[in-house]
Amino acid sequence: MYGEVAIAVNSAFNYLILSFADKVCRRPAGKWRLLGAAVAGACPVVLFGGAIVPTAAAFLAMILIAFGLHRNAALKGAGATLTAALFAGGLLTVVNPSEFGLGGTAAVFTSCLFASGGLHMLAVRWRGAEEDSAAADYRVETELEVFGSRIPISAFADSGNACTEPLSGAPVHFIAYRSVKEHLPKEIRTAVENLPREGVPDLSVFPPEVRGQIRPIRLRTVGGSTWAIGFRAGSWTIGGTENARISGYFVLTENDAEYPLGADAILHRSSLIHLKERGSTDADRS
Repeated sequence: MYGEVAIAVNSAFNYLILSFADKVCRRPAGKWRLLGAAVAGACPVVLFGGAIVPTAAAFLAMILIAFGLHRNAALKGAGATLTAALFAGGLLTVVNPSEFGLGGTAAVFTSCLFASGGLHMLAVRWRGAEEDSAAADYRVETELEVFGSRIPISAFADSGNACTEPLSGAPVHFIAYRSVKEHLPKEIRTAVENLPREGVPDLSVFPPEVRGQIRPIRLRTVGGSTWAIGFRAGSWTIGGTENARISGYFVLTENDAEYPLGADAILHRSSLIHLKERGSTDADRS
């Protein structure tokens, strides 16, 4: 009876860590397959103790049953499983149910809850780190020449930004006002800072020589729609490469605007073409 209980407890913990690995590896194995792997991993450890050979055999059996014979899938699954095992073990060492006066079935159940909650939070952070890593490919250094100044701007190409200028259909980009404020002429700063928050902006508040370069832009968001001023992007290049020129208009957003990866600007999704071409060129050179 004791051996059956030990196998059940070990299988439960194995299932938790395999479920974590299954989530972060994004290769759905199915609940029954994970359960079979969990039991297969528990049996050798319970029957033969914690010796190195049985433990290694149990781990290998779990990985192969859960993630298959494909080399990359097995290696990634093994890494995620080890990470989960170490994390859950460390968590239950710090937060031990016995410290709360629990024992027996209650202690096992509480340990499973703690491990499940901790691994869920770890999975969320793991995926967030992977998304940040993938998003880093869309962050570029650009240079904007406007009003006689050349301004370096870190930008993020957002596939979700489909905003366009209504008359020409030209792409609209967004730049944090704080990143260009000190480079703008005083009369431009005054006009931008005193624009009304509602209604169509009055272009006459800008100097006459600038009015031909600006357009009212209708912005649609989840909270509704609003108007902003769009400045024509004259000379705006990616990485100082003239062939990778950013066209269209840009809107200056408020000082507290926060963009992904600490960027100063959000580019229109059409800019992804330049990034892909640039990536292909870099790959050809290497």
